[in-house]
This record gives sequence, structure tokens and C-alpha cells, in this order.
Amino acid sequence: MVKVKDKKIKKLQVHHTYLNKKVDQLTKDRKKDRSSESKSVLMRLKKTKLAIKDAIVSAKTRLGLTN
Repeated sequence: MVKVKDKKIKKLQVHHTYLNKKVDQLTKDRKKDRSSESKSVLMRLKKTKLAIKDAIVSAKTRLGLTN
């Protein structure tokens, strides 16, 4: 049972890393493209990234992991 939850945490961490890279890339692109569409995409990705980070923390807390 713990291995299944560990896999879920790992999957969330991989997705968070992916979103982090995309946010960094879009932030750099945003210096050139100041459209409202690029802003909305960037804001949505940041909110998703934050939600995943919160899910990781909550899952680790439930499992009793500190790191």
C-alpha cells in the first residue's frame, strides 16, 4: 500500500518538475510576447504547479514523510 502512494508522490513530483520548466520557459517568452493569452496560460500553469505542490506536501504528511 505504501509503494502505491510512493508512486503517486513520485508522479506528482515529476509533473511538478515538468510544470516548473514550462513556467520558466513561458516567463522568458513573456518578455517578448505580452498578450493577454500568454498571461492567462502562464497564470494557469502557475496555479496548477502550486496545487500539485500542495498535493505533494499533503501526501507526504499523510504518509509521515518529512522530506
